[in-house]
Amino acid sequence: MLKFIAGYIWTQIQTTKHRLHVLFNIIDLINTLEPPDKWKLYRRGWSHDISKYRWSEAKYFAKSIFALKGLTYGTEKYKKALEDLRPALDHHYKTNRHHPEYHKNGINDMTEIDKLELIADWAAATKRHKDGNIFKSIEFNQKRYNYDDKMKEWLISMAIIIS
Repeated sequence: MLKFIAGYIWTQIQTTKHRLHVLFNIIDLINTLEPPDKWKLYRRGWSHDISKYRWSEAKYFAKSIFALKGLTYGTEKYKKALEDLRPALDHHYKTNRHHPEYHKNGINDMTEIDKLELIADWAAATKRHKDGNIFKSIEFNQKRYNYDDKMKEWLISMAIIIS
């Protein structure tokens, strides 16, 4: 029980840190790109991943957060650890439109604001891993989400802004 409580508290702390990293990345994108819908994007930064605080997701992260620490994104060990989180991830993807899984046709159905929040999220997520690298993540995710080279180049150009 104590490990679960510690995991729950640690999940809340790590989620808050991640959300701040995403917000700062979004602010960098807004300052550089000056998009016409900058206030919508800014609002997305403030509301990013709010569902992770809800019990429907937090209880799963509380059980798994210590196991995920130190794993390399995309490895078999990482994928296996995610299986324990499947109910939380399914809920998270269904309620957060910055994830390709939210959309019927994945990344191809995403708006520009969705994609900007996505790259801000991916870049922030790399900070959770000691060997995190946004450019490797973009490469890995091209296969995972089946996006073309034009989209990959766009993601790289956005990652350069926030790196």
